[in-house]
Parts: sequence; C-alpha cells; structure tokens
Amino acid sequence: MTADMVGTWSWDIARDRMHADDVAGSLFGADLDRLAKGAPLRVFAACIHPDDRDAVIARMQHGAAEGGSFVAEFRVRDAAGRTLWVLSRARYERDGDGRPARAHGILVDMTGSALSDTAYGHCVDARPDCPLEQAAEACIAAREALVTADRPFLLKIVDMLLLELGREIGKSLRRAYLRRLS
Repeated sequence: MTADMVGTWSWDIARDRMHADDVAGSLFGADLDRLAKGAPLRVFAACIHPDDRDAVIARMQHGAAEGGSFVAEFRVRDAAGRTLWVLSRARYERDGDGRPARAHGILVDMTGSALSDTAYGHCVDARPDCPLEQAAEACIAAREALVTADRPFLLKIVDMLLLELGREIGKSLRRAYLRRLS
C-alpha cells in the first residue's frame, strides 16, 4: 500500500490526457501502465467514490475553465477495493491565448485523518494567502522542474516536503472544519 506517500498527476486539458505516477495511480486503483501513457479524465473519474465523483469532477472542470488552484478532499477506491480519503492539490495553467492548457498536482493519502466520514459534502478552497498553500504551490513547480531535469534524488526530497505540507494542510483544514461544526 502507498500510505504516507505523495503521488503526482498532470492533466493535458486540451487533449484530455491525464498522467499519474505509480503512487497516484495506486491510490486511484488504476492501471499504472495506462496512466503512465495517459488516459482521459473519465478513467480517473471512475476511481472516485460514486458519492463524491460528480462534485469533484465539476470542481476540476471549473478549475480548468477559470485557472488558478484546486484543492479537494475526497474518497477513491484502490485496486483492492478499499475506500481511501485523499487530498488533491493542483495548479491550473493557461496557454498563450488564455485557454485552459494543463494542470499539475499532488495526491496525498489522508485516510484516517479525513475531514469527514461521509460523502463529499463540503468544499475545500485553496487559500492563496496561507503560507502552507504558497509553499505547496512552489513545491509543485519545483517538482515539475526536477522531473524535467531528471534529478531523482532531489525529486524524492521534494516529494517528502510535499507529503509533510499535505499533512499540515490537511490538519489545518480539519481544524477549520471542526471549528465550523462547533
């Protein structure tokens, strides 16, 4: 199992091709070879818990149309059929003409520390003024550069930092969620 790991994914929006590393692919319970080559969004969508799927996909498509950041916590089913909670954090980019072009993100297994035990019934918004969100944004950009530079050791270091940032963001989201409930 991939617990305590950070997976990464990217989406070529214009071509509707999503790619994921082995960790993200495992969390999504998807065919790793297919994801390495690229698959349409519907392949990922099929792995999202049915009660969460429409809201998450709508949020992804809204992010693609508007640009900016995407943050969501939702349930997925892994290859063994287990339900896992994941936190996804991504950044959307536009092309030179302002059209949605691509998204790059991370996926963190949050099982056991999820905001809720029920269906995706709340929105998790990116908080651009939050230092942890800013650090995550910078690390996603650094990770992309390190992949291009083919620096596996540095990539592992950035992945460890992204994992810890994901945990801290998850904790702060949980605290805010619990404050709203009380």
